[in-house]
Amino acid sequence: MYSDKKSVLQLVALLKAHGITQLVLSPGSRNAPLIHSFTADNDFTCYSVVDERSAGFFALGIIQARQQPVAVCCTSGTAALNLGPAVAEAYYQQLPLLIISADRPSAWIGQSDGQTIPQSGMFEGMVLRSVQLPEVKDEEEEWHCNRLINEAILSLDNNGIFGPAHINIPLSEPLFSFGYKQLPQVRVIRRSKGILTLPQKEEESYTTRYRLATKKMIIVGQLPPGHGLAELLQKISDEQGVVVLADRLSNIPTGPFDRFDAMLRTSDEEELLELVPELVIMLGGHIVSKRLKQFIRKTGVNALWQVTPSGEVSDTFQKLTDVIRCDPAAFLQRLATLSAESIENRYRERWENAVVTITPPEATYSDIGITGHFLRQLPGGSALHLANSQAVYLTQQFNLPAGVDLFCNRGTNGIEGSLSTAVGYAAASERLTFLLTGDMSFFYDMNGLWNRHLSPHLRILLNNNGGGGIFHTLPGLNRSEALDGFVAAAHTTEARTWAEQRGFLCLTARNTEELQQQLPLFMNHKGDRPVLLEVFTSMEENSKHIASYYQQLKNNRK
Repeated sequence: MYSDKKSVLQLVALLKAHGITQLVLSPGSRNAPLIHSFTADNDFTCYSVVDERSAGFFALGIIQARQQPVAVCCTSGTAALNLGPAVAEAYYQQLPLLIISADRPSAWIGQSDGQTIPQSGMFEGMVLRSVQLPEVKDEEEEWHCNRLINEAILSLDNNGIFGPAHINIPLSEPLFSFGYKQLPQVRVIRRSKGILTLPQKEEESYTTRYRLATKKMIIVGQLPPGHGLAELLQKISDEQGVVVLADRLSNIPTGPFDRFDAMLRTSDEEELLELVPELVIMLGGHIVSKRLKQFIRKTGVNALWQVTPSGEVSDTFQKLTDVIRCDPAAFLQRLATLSAESIENRYRERWENAVVTITPPEATYSDIGITGHFLRQLPGGSALHLANSQAVYLTQQFNLPAGVDLFCNRGTNGIEGSLSTAVGYAAASERLTFLLTGDMSFFYDMNGLWNRHLSPHLRILLNNNGGGGIFHTLPGLNRSEALDGFVAAAHTTEARTWAEQRGFLCLTARNTEELQQQLPLFMNHKGDRPVLLEVFTSMEENSKHIASYYQQLKNNRK
């Protein structure tokens, strides 16, 4: 029988799955759920060493003898500190020692309770990875717990660079309930050994698994311009029936599945069941589409591979099974050489048929309508910067002209710095440079115009709706009495005076007619000054127009 603590069950199951079955156990009550669960399972070889100082070095001896990772488990408090010398030795000898320290609940740290010291990160600087497990209370915390354990175990062998890792596991009372007869099925994350290219054995393994999957999907997140992956992805999609969903920020040219976000937003569950993939391959960085994330998280995907040169675990879709440490171009080139013998064309056709039903209505005068008008008239070959939040979300709904390179600060998704980044880009480039921004991002970073390097090639379209308009579209929040004053931070500020002082030609639009009059001048101005087009709308009206737009979109599909 195993402990009924879900974090313990995840840990025990993942140690088995990763082949870490040699354990050195020091006695204690806080780690009793762990000790009981390990010793109750015949797949583990357990050694009992009372003194933690000795237990750590005892484990190092096993590592040296067996040339494989070994775990050492101790109770809370100073017991964990006594492992310090062995942890340091493992770090400098590059030995894969996994430290598992039981802990008291975090609420009791520093409260004069017995055997409570700050244990999270206590070996910082001497371990390759340190994780603090949650006390699992729901599915999201169980996913988080699973991911953290996988990350810690994977860090023991960082492509031939070995070292210790630390898992700190808080455990609340009662501690001695052992009611589980078997371990749960757990998600195991594997990581390839390659760096830029895969070893032949691993390449053959992935090739075989790839061929066996009949419903394949490649998702491409944010990538810089000029990455050279577009032709490879097109070839794989056309010849092998693979569905390629490319985020707008991926800088992949328009394709047959471009309106996937709108399709997912307007489909019911029965329709989506027909579109579930067996294998998902993820390339690039951030994905803007919240609907795509929700779709993959809820589906029964068999395998999800993250292709990344860094080898870092990034489990956006909560379905990650393999981290493939490889250059994406090299990986795609290998896939592109494979025959199409296992294609199920109907899968790609189902996606095409679903997406082709998306016929966007003509949006009324609002943020979404303004975005559409702007993007349709954007000159080909220009650079487009997007402020985070509403600007980047609305851009997902429209196609871009050929040759437009797209940029957005989505590394951390903050509103700060979008203006400054676009100003810097324009200063260093001869290209026509556009920034699509909302008022909150613009005014937050308005000192981005306070420098001597404002290029005449710079164009700023400012959607000024008097506050954080996106907050009015969030269900529940739009009923809060604090929404306008404190969440959306309603204001009456205008940019014209400040921009004119900085040498901008300033244009203004307050309705569709004025917008259509100003856009040609905004796009094609040949003068020696940068241009700001400030378009005024209303936060409240915007939220209504956006809701109406998507309802019409859904109605058009029926």
